[in-house]
Amino acid sequence: MTDNDIRYFGRDLIELIDVKSARDVLLSSDMFKHSPRMSRLLNYLVEQAIVESVRDTSEYAIGISVFDRDPCSYSTGEDPVVRVQVGRLRAKLRNYYATFGRNAKVRIVIPLGCYMPTFQRQSANATGVAPSHAFCICPFKCLSSQTRWECFTEGLHEELTHHLYKKLDRKIIVESAATCAGIHPAQSLDSVPCNGIGHRLEGSVHVDAERIRTSVRLIDVTTGYVAWSEQFNRAAYTAIAHQQELASSICYALQGFLAMHASILSGHSAHNSGTALL
Repeated sequence: MTDNDIRYFGRDLIELIDVKSARDVLLSSDMFKHSPRMSRLLNYLVEQAIVESVRDTSEYAIGISVFDRDPCSYSTGEDPVVRVQVGRLRAKLRNYYATFGRNAKVRIVIPLGCYMPTFQRQSANATGVAPSHAFCICPFKCLSSQTRWECFTEGLHEELTHHLYKKLDRKIIVESAATCAGIHPAQSLDSVPCNGIGHRLEGSVHVDAERIRTSVRLIDVTTGYVAWSEQFNRAAYTAIAHQQELASSICYALQGFLAMHASILSGHSAHNSGTALL
């Protein structure tokens, strides 16, 4: 991993160097440079976010690593130090970005309910996808009569829905199989039950003795055309970790397509604007 790597941190596509720069600017500000404990907490959380170590941003892990609690006696139920300090950190970040950092290129945010930071651009999101565009995900079809693979397919759908919600700056609409079955590919956007949907994601899971193949396609509901399609082959086993890895791979591939698509649209828009000025 280098500082020039570009990855999704939360909703936006951001260079790693910009993430580190946002952290360094905060640590050198008057709000943080005189508060070593708060600075240590911020730096630790950002480092764990960079390496995507969810396990090390648990309340227990933070208490031991940042606040030097004894692993043998530390109890998060009896010692609220992490909850209290992270609450103060959230308030400090809000205050900073409302005042000194209001023009910051990248903002560090710690969402309520977790301790893993996200990183957000102040301007339009990097994918170029309008937040108002809804994204419909249909239940995947299981092309196997075995109950364990039907359960695996349902679990994969849940994992993928979670990943898409976390990674895409869109409203995620989860449709029932019956509703999705009633949407003909050639229907216009106005006739689709979920009005406002821009794309619909659907797929299937096919299993043989040795492997599982997940086929995924993205449908443009305004035209009925297949905008993107991919297949993912994996060994045939049903562990939850397998669902998580597969969902992550699908989400990553879809992000790449959407980012490329947005870049093309942006280029067309810039060209048209330039032509209009001639």
